[in-house]
Amino acid sequence: MMPHSPVLVAGPFDTLILDTAVCAVTAFMLMVLIVGTCMMARSRRAWISAGMRGVLLALLLPGVAGAAYLPLFMPRAEGLVLSVLQGVLLCPLVTLFPLWALERLPANVSRTAWGLGAGPWMQVRMLWLPLLGPALMLSACAGVVTSLMAAMADLGRGMGVGG
Repeated sequence: MMPHSPVLVAGPFDTLILDTAVCAVTAFMLMVLIVGTCMMARSRRAWISAGMRGVLLALLLPGVAGAAYLPLFMPRAEGLVLSVLQGVLLCPLVTLFPLWALERLPANVSRTAWGLGAGPWMQVRMLWLPLLGPALMLSACAGVVTSLMAAMADLGRGMGVGG
């Protein structure tokens, strides 16, 4: 006879924290990908960064509203899938702050650091993180708050509140 495997039962608070974390991590991973692409392309192709900002700005309000109302639009989506989709929809909000900060920096900062002997990882650690730090903190705060809002919308739907 096989022993019974334990059943994991999560309460509403545990579900809220897990959904918030998955949503925020998804949004931040996409933000790192987009900001990294714009950082690499900013010296040669400035139009990529400008086009990305325009697309993200156009998707900002629909993305936040879509993340909040996604549980109503997709009633069969559950748990991880819904949280990842909400993170994708919140990506424009999380990404705009670092892109605006990146736009204000001089274009030759990276070239100067390279000329002084800084490798790629040293540039990230000693140049880009300190310069983009305040924008990244603002982005993290906005991302966690909106991820919590999206997780609460999902939790409310699961408890029979709001539709």
